[in-house]
Amino acid sequence: MDKNDELQVQIQYALVEKLSNSNRRQAKLLAILDECIFECDKHLNLTYINEAWQNKLNYSVDELIGSNITKLMNSEDIMHFVAYSCSLLEGKLPPSTEIQIKNKAGLTNWFELRLVYDGSSGFIGSLYDIQRHKDFQLLLTQQQKYVKRLSIVASHTNNLVIITDKFGLIEWVNNSFERLTGYTCDEVIGISPGKLLQGPKTCKESCKVMSHAITNGLPFQVETVNYDKNGNFYWVAIDANPVRDDAGDIKHFIAIETNITQRVKAEQAMAETEDNYHSVVDNIPDIVLRLDTDGKLLFINKAWQKVLNSHVKQSIGLPLINFIAKDDIEKISSILANYKTGKRDICRFDVRLINAQGSDNWAEITLTPIFNDYDNSLSSIAATLVDIQERIEGEKILLEAKNQAEMLAESKSRFMANISHEIRTPLNAVIGSADILHNTGLTSEQMRYTQMIKTSSDALLSVLDDVLTYSRFEAQAISLDNQPFSIDTCIEEAIDIVTESALQKGLEVIFDFYPDVPTQVVGDHARIRQIAINLLANAIKFTEQGVITVTLRCTHIAGDEITLQLSVKDTGIGIAKSKIESMFMPFIQSDNSITRQHGGSGLGLAICKQICDVVKGDISVTSELTKGSEFVVNYPLKIDTTDSILREGFAARSKKPKVWIIGTNKLLQSALKHTLTRFSISFDCYALFPSTPKFDNPPDAIVLIEPKILTQIRECIDSYNFLHTPCLLNIDLKGKSLLPKSASDSVLTINGPFKVSHLPRAMSLLEEQLFHLDIIYTNREDKEVVQFNDKPAELNGLNVLVAEDNTNNQIVIRQFLEQKGCKVSIANDGQEAITMAKSKKIDLIFMDIQMPILDGISATKAIRELGILTPIIALTANAIHGDKERFINAGMNDYLAKPIVSGTLFSLLEKYTPHHVSESKHLKLVRLAEVWEKLK
Repeated sequence: MDKNDELQVQIQYALVEKLSNSNRRQAKLLAILDECIFECDKHLNLTYINEAWQNKLNYSVDELIGSNITKLMNSEDIMHFVAYSCSLLEGKLPPSTEIQIKNKAGLTNWFELRLVYDGSSGFIGSLYDIQRHKDFQLLLTQQQKYVKRLSIVASHTNNLVIITDKFGLIEWVNNSFERLTGYTCDEVIGISPGKLLQGPKTCKESCKVMSHAITNGLPFQVETVNYDKNGNFYWVAIDANPVRDDAGDIKHFIAIETNITQRVKAEQAMAETEDNYHSVVDNIPDIVLRLDTDGKLLFINKAWQKVLNSHVKQSIGLPLINFIAKDDIEKISSILANYKTGKRDICRFDVRLINAQGSDNWAEITLTPIFNDYDNSLSSIAATLVDIQERIEGEKILLEAKNQAEMLAESKSRFMANISHEIRTPLNAVIGSADILHNTGLTSEQMRYTQMIKTSSDALLSVLDDVLTYSRFEAQAISLDNQPFSIDTCIEEAIDIVTESALQKGLEVIFDFYPDVPTQVVGDHARIRQIAINLLANAIKFTEQGVITVTLRCTHIAGDEITLQLSVKDTGIGIAKSKIESMFMPFIQSDNSITRQHGGSGLGLAICKQICDVVKGDISVTSELTKGSEFVVNYPLKIDTTDSILREGFAARSKKPKVWIIGTNKLLQSALKHTLTRFSISFDCYALFPSTPKFDNPPDAIVLIEPKILTQIRECIDSYNFLHTPCLLNIDLKGKSLLPKSASDSVLTINGPFKVSHLPRAMSLLEEQLFHLDIIYTNREDKEVVQFNDKPAELNGLNVLVAEDNTNNQIVIRQFLEQKGCKVSIANDGQEAITMAKSKKIDLIFMDIQMPILDGISATKAIRELGILTPIIALTANAIHGDKERFINAGMNDYLAKPIVSGTLFSLLEKYTPHHVSESKHLKLVRLAEVWEKLK
């Protein structure tokens, strides 16, 4: 070996030694590194790892060499690692990335991965442990979230939040602080809250507490007054706490301030209210108590001591019954026992208190139970005791005065009864005599004078009835007799009463009955009729020419309750506006001259107003001088929901007539339309007879509302060849014959006021022609209308005893009864009536009330005591409320007031003589048979 070769070998040895030393240094360096160093091939199989793998992940070299590094990763990180390595292979130089590597125990640690591609053998990389960094990062994130939530809460809470440094200087305030104080956060930083917010009303003691707590690093809670930027004060509750670091040193103070201004004001108001309550309660003259559930005294006001002369403090805790009279203890004890069982009634009654001297004092006690809201149990009982000693004594005086007043009222009633008796007794003879005389074949002049007697007597009786009715209302002795009745019949009865007066003055009266008004109602038939009569009488009295319209409609229907509106409108002299308000006052008319011209008592409208007030209705008037008046009554009623009463009409007919209404009387036309609608009859209206009638559908009947066109209409009908000639119904509102007048088989004239009942009455009379019945009259030439004797059926053989002391009345009653075929016996006083009732066969007794020797009531009682059951009817001129009941209680069967109306008398005869009624019905059947014979 030459020197050059030897030198070359030495150089190689030197290089090898140097390289070996370098590798040893490198191996030592890799061993002491904290990072996990590794080499892997292109398939990511580990070919080298340093000792840090053992320290960090507990893997030995033998466990990892040859294994794939991705086995130490989860699926998400494997994808990330592969993507990272691929970018290196593509020549890109991505920065480090973060992945999780599983340790030998299977737990994952975060590492920062750096990877280098060496070009041939594979990859060289390092894993730097960043788990602690990740933990800190997570903690920081959580803290940031927590701080953010605290910031949101602090910013949005209604409470004021203040953060200061350890010296108490403001570092931060929330929005609520800014809104309440008016200071912004920038304005208050570095300033002490005390210097900023405290003022004259701030509690000095609270300031000392806060200063001491901040100096010593202590928490504190105070309530004090603060001031805003504008100098307005408000109350706050401050809750402050120090904030310490990990070393325990104070870094900040956090103060939460709650605005308690409203609460403080409420507490002040409550305290003031309580003071006022005690001030008021202690100055109330009545005793105010609070009892426990056993009735022991918990609270007493000062009136206790004044009334009972007992000290309040000494009475607290004692049972209330210790101060109650023995006879009244049971009342209170039973009520307290009821309260314990859950009853909640407020009880009020009178008791006697026993004062310290042992004397009693009347008091009205009111007990009110107080229950807990949470469990509804009895918590206490409130009681008030009102001294009523003076009231009790006053009641005794009032009772005596009341008895005297009742005696005076009774005397007044007796006086009115006597006046009624003294007037009605002779009036009965006058009216009865005129009635009898009227039917004795008088001359026309005598008939006129007789009618004058009847009219004048009726007027006098009307005035008397008005005075008596008004006196009853004044004495509040009027009661309502609500019974089912027909409202249209009631109004028509009123119209019938005034018809003669209206016809004498040439006035037209129209009853417009709206079809929506129920026919059958429940109410006081007599009172409604009385209202209608008074309004109609006034309308006729103050109207010289024109028309009076009576309208009946419904203004309200709810279930079975209705409000009936009755309107009476006239074309009379009218009422001045200045007089309208006084029209419903008693004894008032529009002026004195009218009183002299038209007469009257001035009570009619006052009575109407009183009736309306009793039933909670109303009455009003609209009027204009020289143009007329309209009185409107709203009267509450109930619909009669019992079985329907069959009314005369056409609802049940299979065929209903078709009607034409011809004429220009608008008021009568309206009333006819409503009436035909009620009976479901179709109609057409024409001012004149149609020039080209519809032959395919001619009318069954034509109603003329202007009598003057009757001849013209008949000529028009005759000029057309109708299959069935229509019936003609002519309505003459001024016709004085109140019976229907038939000029031929198909023409009928209805005279006088128009009423709803006219239609079924007329249709019934025209029924043969109207419904084209095949009945042929063989005696048509005899009489146009079959005449009947309307006198009541004879009651031959009926023995009637009349006990009456007035001779004139004896004659009148005897004449009425003998017209019926009765055998009449007269007794001049009650004693004679008893004797005759015992000795004679009597079927019916009419007993006058006021008679000499023995009055009618005493005589009735004596007859009943004898066991005589003969019907007795009171016959009296008295008209005092309660008399009828008094007569019935005495044993009488019924009541007949004077002046005696023959129709009412005959009705009572038929009612109380049933065996004679059957005979009367037999006579009616005989009479119907006679009619049938005439129709054959």
